[in-house]
Amino acid sequence: MNNLLAYPQHGSRILLFWCVAMLVYILMVFGSLADIEQIAGVRAFDMRPTGYSFDDALALISALGEEGRRVYLTVQIPLDTAYPALLAISSASSLYWLSQSFGSTARWYRAVAAVAYLAAIADYAENGLIVWMINVGLGVPQTLVSAASLATVSKSILSTVVFATLLIALAEFAMRRIRQRPKVH
Repeated sequence: MNNLLAYPQHGSRILLFWCVAMLVYILMVFGSLADIEQIAGVRAFDMRPTGYSFDDALALISALGEEGRRVYLTVQIPLDTAYPALLAISSASSLYWLSQSFGSTARWYRAVAAVAYLAAIADYAENGLIVWMINVGLGVPQTLVSAASLATVSKSILSTVVFATLLIALAEFAMRRIRQRPKVH
């Protein structure tokens, strides 16, 4: 497990993964997700961290039309197939890398690094269920919408835990660096 979480081990490689992940994120937010919102007049499923009701899902599926379905299935979903893995690798590797000098809190950061992969799994579940809902159309079963909404909420909660922990780890890392600097008289 540690070998999986340790890759990539060098800061420059981790930074490269972050850059690629953020590039994909920007393409989604300002590209495909913005297009979906413009076409449908409401937020895409992916951008509803608190989930959505059956009626909300039907409204979005109806408002997508052919163009919205095309954008969702041929642009957004392919981008969101790359993003969860890139984000999980970036986040988990950052936490693992930062934790190497943390002593007692290292285990906690490494445990949360594993949560980054759970967030990616929830994101992939969300994507698959969204594709299924869009392909089924207005005849989508309520249980499918509930499962998709649960995947969205799970992804959001797990991602929030990872990002909050990453911010704490970065702050702890910075404070340790500041304390280790030689004092100038």
